[in-house]
Amino acid sequence: MNLKFASPLAIAVALSTGIPALHAETPSDTFVIVREISSIAEWDPAVSQILDVALINGDVYDSLVGFDPRNPDTLGGMLAESWSVSEDGMTITFKMREGVTFHSGNPVTSADPLFSFRRLMLIGREPSSNMRALGYSAENIDDYLSAPDPQTFVMKLPNKLAPTMVINMLTSSAFSVVDSELVKSHEVDGDFGAKWLSGRADGEASAGSGPFMIDTFRPQSLVMLSANEDYWRFKPAMKRVIYRHVPEAGTQRLLIEKGDADLAFNITATDAAAMAGAEGVKVEYRPSKKILYFGFNRMIEPFDDPRVVKAMRYLVDYEGLSNSIMKDIGTVHQTFVPAGFLGAVTETPFSLAVEKAKALLAEAGYPDGFEFTFTAYNRKPEMDLATSFQATAAQAGVKVDVVNAPVSQTIPLYRDQKLQALQLSYTAGYLDPNATASKFTFNPGAMPGADREAKWPSEMTYRLGWYPEDLSEKTAAAAQELDETKRTKMYEELQKAAWEDSPFVFLFQATQQLAMRDNVEGVFYDTRGSSFASVTKK
Repeated sequence: MNLKFASPLAIAVALSTGIPALHAETPSDTFVIVREISSIAEWDPAVSQILDVALINGDVYDSLVGFDPRNPDTLGGMLAESWSVSEDGMTITFKMREGVTFHSGNPVTSADPLFSFRRLMLIGREPSSNMRALGYSAENIDDYLSAPDPQTFVMKLPNKLAPTMVINMLTSSAFSVVDSELVKSHEVDGDFGAKWLSGRADGEASAGSGPFMIDTFRPQSLVMLSANEDYWRFKPAMKRVIYRHVPEAGTQRLLIEKGDADLAFNITATDAAAMAGAEGVKVEYRPSKKILYFGFNRMIEPFDDPRVVKAMRYLVDYEGLSNSIMKDIGTVHQTFVPAGFLGAVTETPFSLAVEKAKALLAEAGYPDGFEFTFTAYNRKPEMDLATSFQATAAQAGVKVDVVNAPVSQTIPLYRDQKLQALQLSYTAGYLDPNATASKFTFNPGAMPGADREAKWPSEMTYRLGWYPEDLSEKTAAAAQELDETKRTKMYEELQKAAWEDSPFVFLFQATQQLAMRDNVEGVFYDTRGSSFASVTKK
């Protein structure tokens, strides 16, 4: 099959079934991405917190504010042309951009962010934690959000917060603005259209206003996006963006080298080094907001003892991993705030120290070690991290039974506090330390007067049964501090305090390797966000 002259459907079928192209070139108006996308199960930005979903939805939906992929250095207005902050910092007023339409043809008005934000809060899934971090609740949401006219959207803040934090938070996927009229038309039994929007049936209009629309979705196979020819910013050069599910790094490399794909996401450090000299290929390294970590359930022995978790910190071969499987794709980073963020601590006090680990285990009553089940993401480099940890832990008498599983299986168990220990990663949703502090040192159930029995499945602290009262209060206070110097110090102190008691062991800050054909230009992927709307091929 000559894909260069094939129809979009033929392209999709060929890519999903593994039929090879007869020449080494993708169509000039089609951008083919190969990566591991098995985690995609639900498309609704108010439902899914999965990174792969957020990445794709970033080109399907617009937010009130964001970054222009053609010139991403400055945060600016998207659906909101401008905004103003009241003198007391408690009210943000957005003026909506005129003449913008959704993919359905419906006009974008202030009623749409009002509906989207209210919907986000009332659906109450993981992404709603962003609304709760701002002080909103199902009970107060209608008192604080309003649309006094079609071009004006007003956010009153229940709590005094740093306005820069709030604006940065609005760039996250959770605050995508959906087509209120279209979504309402698919509502069933008060679900705010979540079943329909999460399912994304082929051929139906997307509920966004972004540069692309979801055209075809085959779970664990492919996603095909079609260009929004009427996009308000510019007309995308690519008529189609295709994500092909290719979990094997070696296969991704082969497809790039042959020219059967334009961009690969999950290649290994070894492959990246080899591809750098291949004809027609280039490898670029982009900064990432992703932190790789281990987590240990504080509700399960022996991890209910902080000394045991601290021992695990000394059973990771950070230096060895940095020089081998994480070479060029990650930097040792032992806190939850990514480097480059306000208040990030870049000290690395932990190293492989088996005797220190043994001493801590003996103090905790485990002089001969113990055995536990460790659930790890079934892709590279994560599987290699788990194997390395298994080997170094054995030196201290700790037997690690590694179970490799896809995120789609791991996350439900994680949410329900059912995992003994796990290895995962977390990507900050926006450029502020609260994006990660709110996940790793804050548990709503630990706040004064909170119901300790309530479930908070969107919070990683809850998932590991950790209720840090002092750190939760300090995390909330840091988000409210308006003085940047004081706020910086507060986050530094939070990170260092977490080393003593946290059930999280932070390992690396990822560097995203992007292997691509050398005719590809305009890929936007860094700590500010990502988009393929400005991609061109020379």
